[in-house]
Amino acid sequence: MECGCCMMSSSSGKMAALCGGDGCLGFTGEISDAQGKKLTDLPAELLEFILCSPVLSYLDIASVSCSCKRLHDVCHGRGKVWEHQYKLRWPRLLKYYRQLECCDWLKEFQTRQSVGLQIRKTIESFSKRFFVEVPCVGQVLGDSFKELESLGAPEHFCEDELISILNSDKRKSLTLKYYAKKILYFLRQQNVLKSLKGFLGRSPDQHSPLEGAVLIDQYCNPLAEISLESISAQLEEITAKIKKTLQMRNPTHPSLRVADEDLEDLVLQRQVVCALNSVLYEQLQYKGNESDYYNPLNSYLHQVLTRRTGIPISLSVLYLTLAKKLGVKLEPVNFPNHFLLRWCQRSERSSDIYDYVYIDAFGKGKQLTAKECEYLIGHQVTSDYYSAVSTEEMLLRMVGNLLNIGKRG
Repeated sequence: MECGCCMMSSSSGKMAALCGGDGCLGFTGEISDAQGKKLTDLPAELLEFILCSPVLSYLDIASVSCSCKRLHDVCHGRGKVWEHQYKLRWPRLLKYYRQLECCDWLKEFQTRQSVGLQIRKTIESFSKRFFVEVPCVGQVLGDSFKELESLGAPEHFCEDELISILNSDKRKSLTLKYYAKKILYFLRQQNVLKSLKGFLGRSPDQHSPLEGAVLIDQYCNPLAEISLESISAQLEEITAKIKKTLQMRNPTHPSLRVADEDLEDLVLQRQVVCALNSVLYEQLQYKGNESDYYNPLNSYLHQVLTRRTGIPISLSVLYLTLAKKLGVKLEPVNFPNHFLLRWCQRSERSSDIYDYVYIDAFGKGKQLTAKECEYLIGHQVTSDYYSAVSTEEMLLRMVGNLLNIGKRG
């Protein structure tokens, strides 16, 4: 830890270097040259520019701001200097601030710094708590989570500090990293559970299969950087490709102009489905993973999009979402052993299972009759199995699949 004099000397040296190297520090902390001109005579905007140099750390800024009233006012006045320091030190947090948002950057810096120190202190106590008290692992993690919550700080501050610990020098602080990883895992899972509770608390018509599947993905892979925004962005790219194919076949198709609006004309719907199959299965080469069916990666949407392979239900989520974006309403069908989608061939909803075409997203979008669906599983089923299911039921099946995979080892 540097003493105040050393910090002042170091900061002054850097300031002098930034100003050309000919400055000297007066009793007031002001840098002046041989002609008697002082650094503090410069306009505030220019001083801010100098103080935002990447060679100056937050310790340098703190020292400089104590040297005289003029530099103190420049450092703290408009907040530009501390905003620069904040962005330089914690770039991952910038996504939480709106571009033109008015913010007390010094206060934000101090809060983030304080949270970081408290988190490190908490984690450093883990070795003693685990190996002296020998409690249940879940209990220690739960207690730690409550401690972090008691700080009253934004959760993203806590998460950012944990990530900073994990990303630090690989050869150092291995014990600290070990427990930071455990806390981050636990913290993110708890946050996903909160989001999932909020999701299920909405009315059924506000349930998005994509959002629900992403929440399951996030819970099972808490250390991966997965977000609904990133998944949606990838699907938007696929949608753009489908529109391009659709435009070549029908330049006046209404789905090219209006998004997420249901098409009533069955001919127009068929054109969308044809373009979707062409892009998803022929151009992008998505397929069902027959050779490694029980790999859990087949159930996680971010992995399905990366590897372009999955199981019936995960591929159905993608297919259903893409079709909806282009005006075709499909419904999930909880068919035994093979999840399907159904597409009504009448202008109004029907209770007759033979008024629907059944789409096998696992089988490259193959369209089946009700009778042909039975060939997939090798036996007959009652009409109840052809009914559409809710998003909640769809997600329960996804979770059930993962639990069964876990039991298989």
